[in-house]
Amino acid sequence: MATAMQNDDSAIEKWKLRRTIQYLSSLRGRGTSLVTMIVPAQSQLARTMKLLTDEYGLSSCIKSSQTRHNVQQALSAAQGRLRLYTQNTLPENGLVLYTGIVYDDEQHRETKISMCIEPLQPLQYGLYRCESHFITDFLQQQIMDSVNDFNARRYGIIVIDGNGTLFARLDPQQGTTILKRIQVTLPKKHGRGGQSAPRFERLRREAIHNYLSKVAENAKSVFLNNQQHGLSNVDGFILSGSANLKQELVKSDLLGAQIQNKILRIVDVSYGGDNGLQETLRLCIDLLADIKLTQERQLLDEVFCQINLSSTTNETNMVSYAIGVNETSIILNEGSSLIDRLIIWEDLITKRYVYQKRDEEKIIIVANNEQEAQNKLKTIIKENDNEQIECIDEMNLIDYLTENYKEMNLRLYLVTDRSPEGQQFRLGFGGCIALLRYPISTSIFDSLENNNENNEIDAYDY
Repeated sequence: MATAMQNDDSAIEKWKLRRTIQYLSSLRGRGTSLVTMIVPAQSQLARTMKLLTDEYGLSSCIKSSQTRHNVQQALSAAQGRLRLYTQNTLPENGLVLYTGIVYDDEQHRETKISMCIEPLQPLQYGLYRCESHFITDFLQQQIMDSVNDFNARRYGIIVIDGNGTLFARLDPQQGTTILKRIQVTLPKKHGRGGQSAPRFERLRREAIHNYLSKVAENAKSVFLNNQQHGLSNVDGFILSGSANLKQELVKSDLLGAQIQNKILRIVDVSYGGDNGLQETLRLCIDLLADIKLTQERQLLDEVFCQINLSSTTNETNMVSYAIGVNETSIILNEGSSLIDRLIIWEDLITKRYVYQKRDEEKIIIVANNEQEAQNKLKTIIKENDNEQIECIDEMNLIDYLTENYKEMNLRLYLVTDRSPEGQQFRLGFGGCIALLRYPISTSIFDSLENNNENNEIDAYDY
């Protein structure tokens, strides 16, 4: 079965850049000592270096000795970074330098930052700023623009039935956003009434017309008069619902030409409301194929089907998948070559801790926090060894995988939880599934089951 969502290295690189920018945006320095330097590709490096040298000289006038020291450290780090490039080796999109000493109020410690980022799009202007924070808004805008450019189409969705109408918007960045709901109670069609039957039918038709008029008014309010979700931000409409209400709405011309002319598809669904919206998205997969959220849903549907198929067709002592970070870690310990595809929730908080006792082998533990890692560590080392072992590395598991997946020969996919399938993946599967190249014995997970019973854990070596 073909994979709906391609293993796109550029998507992972964009995710890593977004993560780095979020980290930089959260940092604060003591005083105005954090340097942001924007260097366009057409800049003269000699002139840029002279600017940094001049700023270093001016910094000697800063009264606070600590701020003066931090600013000079940041400027020296920026100069050191810039010396790694020549006029001919500057990236075609330019460079952004972030240097300085940041302070963590919670842990009461200082950390030196020295980063060089190549932006997604060419830089149009140069900038030098020395502030208490790093300037990152232009990079955030570039990421938003790159997502919007890659998946340009956005859709307005109207789901109508006899109980109410739901208005939603689907775009490549935020996924599905419900904009408004209205509810209604329509009189049912019946054959009773005798001579009053025509009057009952007339009243029913009048109620339906009033309802459709209300739907049209709300559609115009949501999609025409709203600057954020207005018509200029919608490339087409999908109209769905049960019964004949959707066809009557289209034939009535109540929606007006601006919306009417942008209706791309009319879809029959079995439900209204949220269930009808999800059914609409499933039935319009071909139309929404360029939306990343649709690709994620297809990928997860395929993964769930493969797990279900493997569970029903494989031998009872064989397995062709790993669910959750613990099982996946065991597979990685056996060898990443066993894994065909690795699907990870992009906001997974699990960390990878590396411990070592003198010159002995490293002990790698996967846990949600340091306390949990320490508790797991105590179960695999002798009590009197606690003082002799130290943590030599701590890293988010997802950061480790995105940095090393190529060397590990993995096909890595990062997904969100903005769809029902994504929420099921996060809540029901721990936000991590590894699909194997071939079935292996379930005995590989015996140690994990024993550890769950005895509150123990294996050491992972990858």
